[in-house]
Formats: sequence, structure tokens, C-alpha cells
Amino acid sequence: MSFLQQKRSIEDIWPIYNKTVLVRVDFNVPIRNGAITSESKDARIRAAIPTIRKIIDQGGKAILMSHMGRPTGHKYAALRTSAEKRKRYIQIWTDEKGVGYTTFFAICCGDAKKKILSWSSAKEVAMQLSKAEGAGKTDLFASLSNEEKKSLLKRFQQSEERNSMMKFPQLRQYNGFDDELTLRPVATRLSELLNDNNDNDASSAQQPHVEVKFAQDCLDATSIVSTLQPTQVLLLENVRFYSDENSRNPTERLAMARKIATYGDYFASDAFGTSHRRNSATAVDLPHVMGHGCCGYSMQKEITAYSKLIGGRAPRPAVAIVGGAKVSDKINSLHNILDEINYLVVGGAMAYTFLKAMGRSIGNSFHESGQSFGDKYGGDDPVRNIDDLAKRFLIEAKARDVEVLLPVDHACHTTCEPTDRPLVTENSDVPDGYMALDIGPRTIELYERCISACRTAVWNGPMGVFEIPTYATGSFSIAKAMGDGTARGSSGSSGDKEEE
Repeated sequence: MSFLQQKRSIEDIWPIYNKTVLVRVDFNVPIRNGAITSESKDARIRAAIPTIRKIIDQGGKAILMSHMGRPTGHKYAALRTSAEKRKRYIQIWTDEKGVGYTTFFAICCGDAKKKILSWSSAKEVAMQLSKAEGAGKTDLFASLSNEEKKSLLKRFQQSEERNSMMKFPQLRQYNGFDDELTLRPVATRLSELLNDNNDNDASSAQQPHVEVKFAQDCLDATSIVSTLQPTQVLLLENVRFYSDENSRNPTERLAMARKIATYGDYFASDAFGTSHRRNSATAVDLPHVMGHGCCGYSMQKEITAYSKLIGGRAPRPAVAIVGGAKVSDKINSLHNILDEINYLVVGGAMAYTFLKAMGRSIGNSFHESGQSFGDKYGGDDPVRNIDDLAKRFLIEAKARDVEVLLPVDHACHTTCEPTDRPLVTENSDVPDGYMALDIGPRTIELYERCISACRTAVWNGPMGVFEIPTYATGSFSIAKAMGDGTARGSSGSSGDKEEE
């Protein structure tokens, strides 16, 4: 698999002076109250600094693109033809800090909207509005304060009627109203990091101040791009403000990619966690449109680590640890490494798809069971169901003498919210009414033993909802086990994950 070692890197771009480099980064970090939750959560931003520095230190201009969370985006085709509608949605996004209260409300059915508004301070006005589409219910909701919007949606999430009223049942499974999905706070933190001139080292040369600009609309940034000067950085707003970014329709993705391509001269990918996604306008279709691409330093590091594993040069025994939300996103990559590993450790929400395929009870846990892999990703076999895909994978792993380890217990709660007393199951079954949000203590012990027995370990994806401290124990335990293994001389690589 030597092709993994032959990717062009940021070092191969020349000349950079006065040129604009589009960089796909992964700045998907937790934001609360307009700021990153803590400085310890800015690792993904720090990881991109070397690539950004390479560009601006040579007099280039860096335009950064990233997603943040899973907002229900708007169609580019619908908004580019209506300046008024576009301005309105951008303003709502800005006012709500990208949380998406109004977007969530907008995808509810008419009955649900009427129910929610009947609890609001605008209930008298709401009584005059019909259940029909376009009656003004969403506009009325958008006019409420953010605190009231949040309170109303939380109440709706907890109401008995929500399951029958929501158009998209997958939205029942989580409550993300505390997450702010705008990248504006990231621009602030990035500026701080780029302008940290080693204050503790008086002898170090002071670097020029780096100006970091922010574009509140990733597809309407031409004017601000035209003002960029050498050594400046521009961060585009969350690319998932537009649903075209991860649309299944290639025409929609390409339209978005073509627009962004007009901003720059070169493209570099420094977001390993998104590089596998076929349905990404900025990670896959953008280099296709531009006709070239290279990897940043962070991506190059991951490719080097994985090429060692896939090339059969990794010391044995070897274990791959995978987590995150979706089997469908990683199933092909897992097939490719089966011959190179002895153990596969599975955590995160993707474990529940495997467990359900095996006939285990998973309660209300997130899973992809019942979905079609072909419908989502295309291919020659469009009727492939993800349940069948998971079953086939387990059979194939066994045939190749790879032991697949799945959770034997879970940390659970009735909602995806903090709790002082999560339910820890006695076995791999999740009770009805509960969702598994982290691996349990016996699973942690099992996984730690496996990792400590291996000479090579690669890890991609969290074991649970690590953004919430209650459910971070599994991920941090795996991180410690990886660190302990490295200290003993084992070979390890921890690939960042995408928030699905």
C-alpha cells in the first residue's frame, strides 16, 4: 500500500507568496456561551497551526473551512436566488449563535409547531395562525428570545406527543440545544494561538501580528476574500450552514465546491476525520473541481502512521480501536485493514449498530439499523442494508482470524444530558427507555487489557459522548491506555474523529 506515502504535501506547493490556499481543517470543538468550553478543548485548532504557519510565513493567504456539529442546513440553490431570504437566515443563525433553534422548529409538522407556540409568550398571536405551511409560525418562533426558544424546545423534547409530531424521528434521540455551532469563537481562539509569541521565552524572535478574519457566510465571501493580504487568515463560517456540504446529490455538492474554489489558488486537506467522506463538498469535491490537492502536516502525520499499518510493517499483535457514530462511514476502511490487525475494538454509537445486528437490545441508543448503505453512498449494490453489512463484516472478520470486541456493559441515561448517576448495565443489553452514552467499567477493563497486550494500536473515534463529562470516562481511559502503551515502546496512532 505504498500509495499512501506518495501524497503531495504542503511542502510541494510553490510559489505560495501572494497566493491563496484553501485549507479544509477540523475545528469541530465544543462551544458554550460564545467561547470554547476550555483551553484543553482546542487541540484540533492547535493541530492546524503548523500548516497555517507554513502558508502565511511564506507570504501566502490561508482560507480555512470547517464544519461544526450537525446543523440542519439550508439549500444553496434556494438561498442564492433570494437575497432577502438569505439575509434573514444568516441573521437568525448569527442571533442564535448557530444553535439551530429555529431550524429545528422549522422541520416540525404544523401540529407540533402549534403545540410549541401554545406554550410561548406569543401564544395569543399563534392562535390566529393556521397549521398550514407558510402561515408564519416559524417567523413567530424566530422572533422569541433564545432562552425562550431553548425552554420551549426542551419542553417539547420531553413531551409525550413529540414522537408522533416530528417529521424526522432521528431528532428524538438527542437534544443539542446547548451546542453553539458557529465558528466565530474559533476565529478568536485561532488568533490568540497564532499570535502567541512565546512570551515565556524572552530570547525568541517576535513574529508579526497575524490578522484572522471571519466570513459569516461561507458561500458569500468573495468581497472579504478580495481584501485579503499576504500573511492574513480567513475562517469561513460553518460549511454545514448549507446542506449541500454533505448532500447525497453530487450536483448540489459540486455547486458548492465550485463556488468555494473561486476563492483560492491551491487546496490542502488537513482534516483527517473528514477525508473519508464521499459526500463532502469541501473535503472531496473541492479538490476534484480545482484539479489538484495536497495534504497538510496533520494529515500527512496520519497518512504516515496508517500506511505503516496497512503496509504490513506494524509490529504484531495489532489492534484497531474505532468509535464515533456511524458504521457506514468507516466500514470500507475497516475492511481494508482486516489483514493487518489481530483485534478490532468497537465503541461509540457505531457499536450499537453491530449489537443490534447481533440481536441485542439497545433501547433508544443511536444506531443506523434499517438504513440502506447504497441509498446513502451509492455503489453497485444499492439494496445493501446496514444491518446486513454489519453482519457480513463480523463474519468476514472471524474468517480472517480477527477478534472483534464489542461493549459488554454501558453507561446509560434516558436523555443525552449530564447526570450524577448514569445507569450502568449488567450486560450488553440496554433497557427500554434508556440510551447508551459511553462504554461501561467492565468494557473499559476488557479494552485496556487488549490494548496493553498489543505492540501496535491505532485509534479513531470516541467511545461515547465525551463532550459531556459524565460520558467521557471510556474515551479518556482508552487515551490513557494508548499513552501507557507508547511509554512501554508500543507503536500508537490516535486519529481524530469527525462529529457525525
